[in-house]
Amino acid sequence: MLQTTVRRRAMRRAVRTRCQVVGTEEFRLLGERVLDLSPRGMLVACNRPTRVGDDMIVSFKLPGRDEVWLDAEAIVARIIEGQRWGDTEYSAGLDFTYFEKTSRHALLTQLAGFPPPVPKRRLRTAAQRVSERYWSGAVLVRPIVTLLDDARWKHAPRGVFSA
Repeated sequence: MLQTTVRRRAMRRAVRTRCQVVGTEEFRLLGERVLDLSPRGMLVACNRPTRVGDDMIVSFKLPGRDEVWLDAEAIVARIIEGQRWGDTEYSAGLDFTYFEKTSRHALLTQLAGFPPPVPKRRLRTAAQRVSERYWSGAVLVRPIVTLLDDARWKHAPRGVFSA
């Protein structure tokens, strides 16, 4: 069986810290709270809407007691709109496009010991994944008009059509 899972290059950590995320086009503030963080990107709570592919400038406080701030450039990789069960608020997943190597290593050492974020959705079993792959192209069709073939029905009830 072909396995099509995508492995993350760096583990996310459940870190709450301050940040300032600004769009490069209009230079407006996108958000000020980091929800989770890794050396490759972050999830930030947004104050205004954004789009996938937007370029951002990120400045965030290194987790810990010291007031060390790191700077990076990022792109919006995904948007969480709060429509699925478990989504808390409108947020954006940022993928760092430019992050200095020394800053990345400082962040990596500082993140050691922080737990990963708690999954917001239930993990699927292997059988559920196979079933989803099998039914991914299927279309559920429900009848719009009900045909009455039963001899018991002399007259269709109100709201039911007969042909």
